Amino acid sequence: MVSYEGVKQKPRTLMAMTSLKASEFEELLVSFAATGDEETGRNLTKGGRPPIIASMADRLLFILFYLKTYPLQEVIAHLFGMSQPRANFTIHRLSRVLNKTLDARGHKPARLTEEMLSRLEQETRQDLGIDGTERRINRPVNDLGQRIHYSGKKNATP
Repeated sequence: MVSYEGVKQKPRTLMAMTSLKASEFEELLVSFAATGDEETGRNLTKGGRPPIIASMADRLLFILFYLKTYPLQEVIAHLFGMSQPRANFTIHRLSRVLNKTLDARGHKPARLTEEMLSRLEQETRQDLGIDGTERRINRPVNDLGQRIHYSGKKNATP
């Protein structure tokens, strides 16, 4: 089973899995743990099923790894020792916790158009280009096939 304890001593692996350095991960973990405890409000002394991913560090690793790589739920379930339905439930639950954590830290991405435009105005100008090259296709010989593949152009451009 994948765990933070097994990955934190391997900076390249942690970076590949989460895009964070160990210090950044630890800093985010403090806020994530506080938000997670507040979000769940769960008291283990009252009974109930124990969580499959016990530590908050492993939960943060789980959701960051999922969001960075988007593996199939069956794959992430296998890596973290759970069933696919449980992985689905965990993804949705931890996504809410991570969103609240990022929002509290002021790192949540802009969603409104006005807010996005104001952020873009503050950024430096960058030149972008989109490559869209038309390619000729071999047209079918029969009349019906030609009508299906007709693009509307009369002549080929030199």
